[in-house]
Amino acid sequence: MKSICLHILIAALMTGYAFPDTGDGFKFGKRPANSIFDPSEVLTLKQQKEISEPLKVILENEGIDIVVVILPEIGEAPPMHVANGFAAKWSTGPAHAVVLHVSDHSGTPWIKLGGAVTTTIKPEVISEYITAARKRAAAEPNDYEKIRAATTEAADALRYWLGGAILRSESLITERLRQQMAHEKRKRLLKLSAILGAAAAIPILFGLVVLIIRLRNRGSKVFPGTRKIARLGAPYSGGGNAVS
Repeated sequence: MKSICLHILIAALMTGYAFPDTGDGFKFGKRPANSIFDPSEVLTLKQQKEISEPLKVILENEGIDIVVVILPEIGEAPPMHVANGFAAKWSTGPAHAVVLHVSDHSGTPWIKLGGAVTTTIKPEVISEYITAARKRAAAEPNDYEKIRAATTEAADALRYWLGGAILRSESLITERLRQQMAHEKRKRLLKLSAILGAAAAIPILFGLVVLIIRLRNRGSKVFPGTRKIARLGAPYSGGGNAVS
């Protein structure tokens, strides 16, 4: 029953249509009070509280709104389309994000940013940051850690780009993300340096080969072959002792 309702929910979000409460744990069109939609109860109440309380604080103090959506599966629906649907229905304020976690999907979690930052920050900058954040979150050992990492990264990104202080998590997620991004940047620079070095070495090698060939050809002209015919009058030739 839940699987059927879940597909109906996804279809509704894709089309923008809102459903009333079905009575089986899904509330269509109504955002959860703690900003965490977890119909399959992937997280415990304690875990939900640990994630939602910091998000509630930054919503009240800074107007940054983050919604967490946890689904058991989404079928063939594109994850970002599902995240966009929830963002359109539940996100509020000038800066917001949806963190989508799908338990049976290898690519989980996804982060959808919205609001002012998407119009002021270059898309490639946002894409690079979110890609690295997702990679960091996906490396966590369990659902709770993945979700917590993704929500913290989403909050950090919005606060950073809006000029606020960066949220510091207990595991220093943001610092590790920066180190990872710096490492990947160094790898790209080393690869580029190797390519440029190889390209620069080709004309140098070609010049050395040409120089060697010219030196060898010049050597044969400087030292001509010796004459084998004796000259009259030359020392030890016998010509100097000739008697008329």
